[in-house]
Amino acid sequence: MSYLKAAIKENALVLTTPKRNELLKEGPPSESRRQILGRGAFGTVFKAVYRERPVAVKIMRNQNQSLHNETHVMHLKHNNIVSLIKVESTSEFALIIMERPIGQCLQRVLDTLTLPLAHRIFITLDILAALRYCHHQNLLHLDVKPSNILVALGINTNDIEQWCENYKRRYTCKLCDFGSSIRLGKTCARQCSAKGTLRYMSPEALRSAPLTCASDIYSLGITMWQLQSRRLPYHTLQCNESIAYQVVKHDLRPDDQAQLEALKLGSVFINASPHTSCYCAGRAIDWDSNTMVILRNYINDSESDDVPVHNLYKKVDVLARRNLSFESKNDRASKPALAPGSNAGCRKQRRLTRFFDNPMSTGSVRFENEYIELYKSCWTSEPDLRLNSLELQTRLKHILAKCVATDLNSEPI
Repeated sequence: MSYLKAAIKENALVLTTPKRNELLKEGPPSESRRQILGRGAFGTVFKAVYRERPVAVKIMRNQNQSLHNETHVMHLKHNNIVSLIKVESTSEFALIIMERPIGQCLQRVLDTLTLPLAHRIFITLDILAALRYCHHQNLLHLDVKPSNILVALGINTNDIEQWCENYKRRYTCKLCDFGSSIRLGKTCARQCSAKGTLRYMSPEALRSAPLTCASDIYSLGITMWQLQSRRLPYHTLQCNESIAYQVVKHDLRPDDQAQLEALKLGSVFINASPHTSCYCAGRAIDWDSNTMVILRNYINDSESDDVPVHNLYKKVDVLARRNLSFESKNDRASKPALAPGSNAGCRKQRRLTRFFDNPMSTGSVRFENEYIELYKSCWTSEPDLRLNSLELQTRLKHILAKCVATDLNSEPI
């Protein structure tokens, strides 16, 4: 089947020159007629075909820093980063054309099945490899989360686990959406405008303090927790400003159930159903400057340690709060995932299970505890005390090695 016929069958955009010119002039097409891969604050991502190649195209208004940030990845070539193919823009709209491997957003994988420890480590190592490459290129991603990670299925990967035949896998994880990325340098040495998704942002990012590679490690730690728990960070809390305040002033973290329960009594409880999000859904935005000033003043003011949450609500106006509330109950992406018992849900689960089967015949609580200690070491409040990327990589591989040894020793002779 030709790519043109395939594009028609799957309602994909065919990005010919006339079509691209039309999109740059008129903006996104009617969503009811095209297959959407994701929707974010900056734009909408559609399934498309470009030069007989399956791609994803983000269509966005050309009026913010995000377009410039996206181009940071233009010359990056790494197996664990989604490749940027072409960027076009006019005064009104911009097109960002990127590769579209066959696969699923990691968030959708989490909403479908529980990942064994070995696969959680493989996924973390893939994203860590992408981050290390970015950091060596003096680039911070600043929006690491499951919905910004694409799992390309059907790709044999042996580089990490070549020392163990039982650990072969057929997928590769790729980091995408660089709309919040910044270059390391003078900009990071000064106060930076807050970018990213609040529930994954480091304390220094929330304070608009200088950012380093440790800021990405913090977000990766939150993601590691989510790989294990399959929950949205702080899923019982709705107000993002109160989350930011508690993260910075009282070291709130997603695993602190006692503190979360106490805060829930003074907040609005939202249904903690599985929280899906789509491929390349750029939920990060540049915060409104007035909102950021108000929030930063509260966070940085040493006299405001005991500010009641309801006072914080009053200080931040309703519009600003709406702009900050990503990953909320109003988000289209927060609709419940396919019911596990439904036919469609069962089929999807069976398909994914083939790629994420448990390579270990035995399990160990000790290994799980070591994994927990690792992600906790990534989200400490002081950036200098967090694990660096090399230390994290080494310790993750060490856990894998011990899993292999335990599994081999448990096999019958």
